[in-house]
Amino acid sequence: MTLGMRICILGATGLVGRESIDLVARAWPTAELALFASRDQDLDHGGRIWPVRGAAVLEQADAMRGDLALVALDDDFSARYVPRLLALGYRVVDKSNTYRSDPKVPLVTAGVNSRRVDDEVRLVANPNCTTIPFALTMSPLLRQFGLAAATVSTYQAVSGAGIAPLDEFLADAKRGYGEGDRLGRPFDPAKYAGNTVPHNGKTDDGGFSAEERKLMFESRKILELTGAPGETDAFAISAQCCRVGVAVGHYMNVWFTLRDPASVTEIETVLGDATRSPFLRFVPGAAGDGISALSCIHHRDVALAGRVRADLRDATGRSHCITIAGDNLRLGAATNAVRIASRWYPSADLDLQCP
Repeated sequence: MTLGMRICILGATGLVGRESIDLVARAWPTAELALFASRDQDLDHGGRIWPVRGAAVLEQADAMRGDLALVALDDDFSARYVPRLLALGYRVVDKSNTYRSDPKVPLVTAGVNSRRVDDEVRLVANPNCTTIPFALTMSPLLRQFGLAAATVSTYQAVSGAGIAPLDEFLADAKRGYGEGDRLGRPFDPAKYAGNTVPHNGKTDDGGFSAEERKLMFESRKILELTGAPGETDAFAISAQCCRVGVAVGHYMNVWFTLRDPASVTEIETVLGDATRSPFLRFVPGAAGDGISALSCIHHRDVALAGRVRADLRDATGRSHCITIAGDNLRLGAATNAVRIASRWYPSADLDLQCP
């Protein structure tokens, strides 16, 4: 089915775009790959030089048609180019926020609500990088016990801000840590290096940032828990997000309340079953050994979850705590997009094939 397949990646020179190049080679090794960015340039990646075209050529009358487009652009550029790609015959997975709230566009975490992607669907929205590991962990618990509420505290890597902020962070960290000041005075309190800062972009009148709103809204949509308070499909969720001084790997502490009581052992059994909990690596033990931001880069295509504990404030046995982590560039972006696309075009690499 994939012989002669043409795949285009928009935003190919960014962090997620580069990961997408590597994953496409695994999933569809015989496909023709066309790369696009803001301008014509050469990309040195993976031991070869890739020609990259300016995305504006896609608006020309003779623009190339194709099969699959993976879009890793900001919202404004996604709104500009996704309709054009659809008109050119591509099936599109868009990683921006542009279409996530559109009721006509499926918002999909592979392994959670993948059934939303069928032959009739031509555009799918890829969720935010924190939503994906959170949904992968909560979904099997929802199916087994029901899910009533969650409070999420996130500690997000600098790479989520993009390649330029990441490079600045690495340079600042090298300089600041090199001075050996035990209080961290060489670091700028407003920047990422050596620091923890609020993830406070586009804070609304209620005090919630765009990142917090995404996690709350997207989780409800993906888990299909959009009922009003008091209804059986209601999901009360609140989030507090920050950035921490690490390069890659988003980390979350979650307090969640089930609809039916469950013991820690019962929860661990569900999360440790790969059939019931796809694309999730459960790490047993209350200490949390093996779950860290840096652990993510050794398990890039799965969510890490563990450190399950009963919430001692709730005597009903319904409330618990858990730690979740995921590689924000791969699982939280490029890997999920490729798994979505594997619903249309089967992947040669079974680790990237969505059930």
